[in-house]
Amino acid sequence: MLQIPIRYFLVFVLMVSAFNLKADDQISEFDEYIVRHSVIPSTLIRPEIAQEYDLVRSRSMALLNVAVQAREGEPDDPIRAVSAHLEGHVTNSVQQQQRLSFRQVREGDAVYYLAQFQYRDGELLVFNLNVSPYGGQQNLPVRFSRELFHE
Repeated sequence: MLQIPIRYFLVFVLMVSAFNLKADDQISEFDEYIVRHSVIPSTLIRPEIAQEYDLVRSRSMALLNVAVQAREGEPDDPIRAVSAHLEGHVTNSVQQQQRLSFRQVREGDAVYYLAQFQYRDGELLVFNLNVSPYGGQQNLPVRFSRELFHE
């Protein structure tokens, strides 16, 4: 089992409580990297948090949160947040694509990326991301799907 240093756990807990949500974090693992991603309807974001991060709260908008971490060596060794270049798009059930525009957020040692996009209630969305950690040699393809509902 992967051991997460307490500072990353605390950042995650603070983010979840700040956004007032249940954790629905998904993980894509690669040799040297871990990519964590979660998607939520923007109406779950508290108004003061949305204002602080310049996010739109709407029943037709959702938020993708991505964090990239590097392994230091052995599986039990600490992991650290790394900066990366992210590109990607989200495709709905009728094959309409929206390009995702990511914004980097730094809080202490934590680095994560936010992108907002439009969706319809009950829509199954497929996310295709291309994650390129700075200073790394790998290009990390991340693909996942998520069905979103208005809260």
